[in-house]
Amino acid sequence: MRILHTSDWHLGKLLEGNSRLNEQEKFINDFANVVRENDVDMVIIAGDIYDTSNPPAKAEALFCKALEDISDGGERCVVVIAGNHDNPDRLTSVIPLASENGIIILGTPQDVPITGKFSGFEIVNSKESYFEVRIKNETACVIALPYPSEKRLNDIIFESFDEEEMQRSYSEKIKDMLDKLSKNYREDTINILTSHLYVNGGETCSSERPIQLGGSLAVNLSDIPDTVQYTALGHLHKAQKMGNKNVYYSGSPIQYSESEIGYSKLCYLVDIKANENPKVKQIYINNYKPIEVWK
Repeated sequence: MRILHTSDWHLGKLLEGNSRLNEQEKFINDFANVVRENDVDMVIIAGDIYDTSNPPAKAEALFCKALEDISDGGERCVVVIAGNHDNPDRLTSVIPLASENGIIILGTPQDVPITGKFSGFEIVNSKESYFEVRIKNETACVIALPYPSEKRLNDIIFESFDEEEMQRSYSEKIKDMLDKLSKNYREDTINILTSHLYVNGGETCSSERPIQLGGSLAVNLSDIPDTVQYTALGHLHKAQKMGNKNVYYSGSPIQYSESEIGYSKLCYLVDIKANENPKVKQIYINNYKPIEVWK
């Protein structure tokens, strides 16, 4: 199975009052070409689709166009989860149209993906933040956990304002959720995780809106189950691999701050089979309008 992992599009983003929609549209056109040229089976967009909870109409129209192009009328499985910038209700408002092509859009951890048979795949089973999909005689079990804040989890996690205790409580909560969901994995399935969160040790930049208070909204790399074959994360804008696990941040596709000038933008093309290590390839993205700093 071939997967393309991206995140942090931040559609509608302004830089010093200037819209980035022109560059974002160029990226989406190029991204759709990458999807087609590489015969991708599943596209994962790991959160922060929009830059604000109330995105402009042009940004929403661009997102809908992207979904239409990428899904190719239900030929390709597309998975979208909400990030901390996204309004879950706003993001999922397109589900009535998107579901016709089997596009999975999850706003909160309580959301249950659609099931059904589509042109190129079949979603055979689902529950909160989880689904199974059959593509070309292969089955993938996917944990798809949207940004898991205390509010969106609809649960009281923090019983203390001590930072160390808050960090421990949050990390334990997410670990418990992932452990329970990963029990659905099997040896004969491709086992995937996607989420939008901060893993301790990740390299940050100035354009990210912090989702950790100190270190309280962070998880440890060890919280990700060992049975996950590939973890597709969103939130950090620098593409990076975490430790010795197959845990990846794809980063943002466009430079959104001065701190992002020094590194390339990319997405990850992942070839993966059941019970095998994935082969991960970097697909570099054009720099449509470089940020220049005048001193």
